[in-house]
Amino acid sequence: MTANDELNRAIGEQIKIARKRQNLTLAKLADGLGLTYQQVAKYETGRNSVSASTLYRVAAIMDVELSFFFDGCTPIQQENRGSPSLNDQSDIELWAALSRVKDRDVRASLSSLLDALESLPGFHPKG
Repeated sequence: MTANDELNRAIGEQIKIARKRQNLTLAKLADGLGLTYQQVAKYETGRNSVSASTLYRVAAIMDVELSFFFDGCTPIQQENRGSPSLNDQSDIELWAALSRVKDRDVRASLSSLLDALESLPGFHPKG
């Protein structure tokens, strides 16, 4: 199992914990995210990795800090593939800043902005 697999599994477990604390079913969380319950189940088991913007929306729905999803995680070494990781200081600073946003409307706007940026052709902030 790779470090990324372990991280996906750990984040997924935290999503499940947060969902159960809110007494939400997979279907209700999925509906709030605009996804299928099967996709959310894949996130919770770590079979699929969750995008930053989706994780941000999960945090908003669950009313938890983004850092909640990384509780108990240790930093992983970035594999030499040119991809960003949480070891990159600018990524850490971005996550920290986003996790401090308390206003739901502002979080929703930021989430929409992140989604829009991810969908731009040729948008590769780190590569």
